[in-house]
Amino acid sequence: MSKDEKVDLNSASVVQLKEIKGLGKSRAEEIARYRGKHGRFASVDGLDRVPHVGDMPADELDRLKARFIVRLAEGEAPPTVPDKVDVNRANVEELRAVEGIGLERAQEIVRYREEHGPFRNLADLDALPYFRDEPEGQRGPIKARLKV
Repeated sequence: MSKDEKVDLNSASVVQLKEIKGLGKSRAEEIARYRGKHGRFASVDGLDRVPHVGDMPADELDRLKARFIVRLAEGEAPPTVPDKVDVNRANVEELRAVEGIGLERAQEIVRYREEHGPFRNLADLDALPYFRDEPEGQRGPIKARLKV
């Protein structure tokens, strides 16, 4: 497998996953276990919810995601857009389930709410370190999945 070749997240075996830089045996097994328990990944951002993968440093996780693609199964419809998650009401697990947030961002949102009160609008997220450090092109799609 070349370093530029993308691997289908839904069909890769543990052996294939282990070959990807940044994934060892335990992370490869976690991905396969998660896929077996929760079903097919709708997008590479589903890696955010995989134990020991979703809590990787954001830059490492982004590099890892770039190695994958998600192909639809024959006859499978594209995923539907879920309801927006209320940033002022959701707990860490509900926030973590939002594509692109991950564990660290979810914890940071809840911590901010506890210390400063509810968010007035989604632009307030830009003050948080994990959001502030991301380009707007990456923050925008995350904010599109949230509401106040």
